[in-house]
Amino acid sequence: MLAEYPVAELTDRDIPPMFHEVAAEGWSYTPNGARVLTGLVPELTSSYFDVLQEETSINGRGMIDYDLPAAASERTGPLLRRCLAYAFACLVEAERKFGDQEVRSYVTLSMGGEGDDLLTATVTFCTHTPNAVPYIRDIENVQDAAVAELTSGDREGWY
Repeated sequence: MLAEYPVAELTDRDIPPMFHEVAAEGWSYTPNGARVLTGLVPELTSSYFDVLQEETSINGRGMIDYDLPAAASERTGPLLRRCLAYAFACLVEAERKFGDQEVRSYVTLSMGGEGDDLLTATVTFCTHTPNAVPYIRDIENVQDAAVAELTSGDREGWY
């Protein structure tokens, strides 16, 4: 999908305003050690099974798409650009904050909406821990969605 819809020259203008604000607020740690986007931390604290669940629960969001056409041919490119621009803006900030590239972004495009006939997207961030179960197991064999796992180092090919 990334080859079919080239996303050269991504800019901050590709990021919807509310997501731009989240990226600009940066990252922080929770008391449990989870790396989270500060602007997405809920007011009420919850209990989580582990750090991965905490990170994905807090850092995962559906991408704004209400203003995009319903036809996949007109929707896919702009939706993908929004997701990638937001993902890379947050990943760059994570690398600045934490001094490493351990935060990964998972951009997922799949069919959704009331009749599962509308292309929708989510962007989720979590820390990559080599000895832990990954956020998406067997990512290469996902069948019902298009998924890209990204690090801040992947941005070189896009900007």
